[in-house]
Amino acid sequence: MKTISPYDPELISLLRTQLGFSNSAVIRQESTFRDSYPILFDQIIEDGTKTYIVELKRVVRLDSLSQLGFLKLLLKDSAFRTSDIEFIMAGKRITPEAKDAAEKTGIQFIKLPADLNLEEGHGKPSTIPVKLTSPKSWQVISHLLKMKEASIRQLSIESGVSYGWSHATAKALISKGIASDAGGRLRIVDINKLINGIAWERPFERLFAQEIKIAAKNAIVLAKEICLVCDEQQIACAFTSFTAGEIYTGYRARHDSVYLYLDKKNISELAEMFDVRTEGEIAVRIYAPDRDVFKDRRTFSVEGVWLASPAMVLLDCAGQGYAGRDLTQKLVEIYDQLWH
Repeated sequence: MKTISPYDPELISLLRTQLGFSNSAVIRQESTFRDSYPILFDQIIEDGTKTYIVELKRVVRLDSLSQLGFLKLLLKDSAFRTSDIEFIMAGKRITPEAKDAAEKTGIQFIKLPADLNLEEGHGKPSTIPVKLTSPKSWQVISHLLKMKEASIRQLSIESGVSYGWSHATAKALISKGIASDAGGRLRIVDINKLINGIAWERPFERLFAQEIKIAAKNAIVLAKEICLVCDEQQIACAFTSFTAGEIYTGYRARHDSVYLYLDKKNISELAEMFDVRTEGEIAVRIYAPDRDVFKDRRTFSVEGVWLASPAMVLLDCAGQGYAGRDLTQKLVEIYDQLWH
């Protein structure tokens, strides 16, 4: 008996014969559906406008249908168009209970040859672990902090993140004791746990790229000058962490340094525009973005100084751990006011 894996061309050929997808179809192994839902499937097959979501089991039992059934429910609940999506369960045998459930839920069963020994991916996790600080999850969380409380559907609409990912983020918050969903309304119940979780998942200093020292009267004057130079040179920049947090809140933080997002390729160009010192003066601490931090940048109360968005600054201040705790708490207190 030949043993083949989900990656084997022979299995792909069998599925192609049964499903009729073309030779030019794109086949992704152990992948998510359009990266909108943190659920991993054995195969995602995309053939033009048609999509096949495939799970593989030697013996298909009732619980084997759970992943596909859950995705169908999420797509239906989010009013997603499913007419071009087929849900496939492939195996050598299907139990009567599973067959009945598959027919009722619209999941197609494909019978594989009896002499085929399918090597199942036992090590494949069923879902991608949700990181609270990932761009999508933080977008959901930042909107929850703004709204105070909301249903998952409301969060999905307001944040622009899919219902499935919003749902997974909500469940992660609840499981960690950060949020509750009493009465179907999600709300943060332990902000300190959230801050600690951010500091552990995404320490801000991991993004540190370089420090340069520049002569200046004070930090805000220097920030204005840096933004003016960057605008003239068409370099995207945005202040964050303690610098932006202080401007947003009015709470005194640090004045011996400024904290700046800048692409690494632009650091030397910026440095050449100033009289850079090796000691003393004001330190410009430069951080390399791990996501698009420039698209939502803005000015706030101080004319001419580009700041990262309130959501980004809150994430970065929390990522400073204990050193940024007081400023992070101040940001949380006025957070909903910063969106106007």
